[in-house]
Amino acid sequence: MNKSIIYSILMGLLLFVSCDPIENRDKMTGAITAEQLDVTATPLVVDGIRSNKIILENHSPILSQWDYGMGTTNKAYDEVLVSAVGDMVIKFSGRNGDGTTITKDLLVNVESIVFEVVGMDKFIGDGSKTWVWDEWTNERGFDGPGVYPYGIGGSVADKSPAWWGLKYGTFDENDATMTFALDGGAIFTKTLGDGTQQKGTFSFNMSKKIADWSQGILTLKGATIPYPKSMNNGGGDAYEFYILVLEDDQLVLSTVTGNEIRDDVGPWSHEVNIWMFRPEGYTSFDGSAQTELLTGGTEKTWTWTGGDAWGNNAVDASGPGWWIVRTADVDGQAPGDGQGATMVFSSDGKMVKNKNTGESIEGSFSIGAPVSEKWTIGTLKTKDVTVLCGVAGNFADEGYEDGKMPVYQYGIIELSETKMVLGFNNPNGSEGWYWIFGAQE
Repeated sequence: MNKSIIYSILMGLLLFVSCDPIENRDKMTGAITAEQLDVTATPLVVDGIRSNKIILENHSPILSQWDYGMGTTNKAYDEVLVSAVGDMVIKFSGRNGDGTTITKDLLVNVESIVFEVVGMDKFIGDGSKTWVWDEWTNERGFDGPGVYPYGIGGSVADKSPAWWGLKYGTFDENDATMTFALDGGAIFTKTLGDGTQQKGTFSFNMSKKIADWSQGILTLKGATIPYPKSMNNGGGDAYEFYILVLEDDQLVLSTVTGNEIRDDVGPWSHEVNIWMFRPEGYTSFDGSAQTELLTGGTEKTWTWTGGDAWGNNAVDASGPGWWIVRTADVDGQAPGDGQGATMVFSSDGKMVKNKNTGESIEGSFSIGAPVSEKWTIGTLKTKDVTVLCGVAGNFADEGYEDGKMPVYQYGIIELSETKMVLGFNNPNGSEGWYWIFGAQE
């Protein structure tokens, strides 16, 4: 027999013998107590300062699970970054060979943020940052023209509601805000419109990406974002989200159908839920010219012109036309808001409505981008107060008294030193409502 053939047969036999599995040789058995744990969490010292890089070490014969506030790791040795200074607790959880679990809290103190945590500055700004619904970006016509910051997309490709959505201002918790802050840890707070707060924590992992769609994962505990619902397939409130967009001026979050976060999401394979937010006070529009005209640079008073005042017309019209209420008849629609009533706009964002009954209502206003540039030159948004007779009609089916719905966002159709025309399109797109004011001399 050829020597090379004999050699090959012998080597094959040796390999067969050497590859027999040795069962249970590496199996972990037994257990240790929490007092016997040999684990440490130590800030890396840089130039004599305890930095925000934490060295995690487990020298015990058990499996590791660390929770350091900004995330978790299951390595026996790891170096992780935290985003807060001061005292904080690193939680260790270990699993013994017999299946039992032991835990230990390790107190660490960080003196300075030496190492940058990628993405944290966009969440928290200079230390605390409040986000609100994005009322400017996703202009659609699902249920009449408007902006839709919440809804669904058809695939892992969409980064804004593209199939269907709910119009800004029409759904639950549309006036809620959420704040990301460093306050002894990564703190998340949701504030409802009535001032009620829900507090929790947040963490994120920017290494978990899905192709060109998501930038990472945001995880919330104890509280979650405004209106955290799955639109078509209920899966309970979501606490974990894909981060689709994370910029200084925009945050877009998503889950797949049923409010899930999955690792096997591929293009065109899932319907997705999408939430769009902007920083509080943000505007993508330079409204300085409109603000100057509205306030006169300091403070300016507006009232009715004495002629046509309020009424309805076709969507995107230039003023009332179908049904018109003149100034003398406004009190019949909104008592106290008729002839002699005024509005005062101040350059610091304050707004006061003075009724002709002597009552005054204080609030605030802001100027934003036009919802439709073909129709308006900007948007006037008011808070805690409407403009004079600031209601739209034909809403009896939705439970509004006399069918009149208060309006807090108006398209600026015309604005000069002496005249202001505002408009509002009904959510169903059936008609528009219009107001005509003049500057008080």
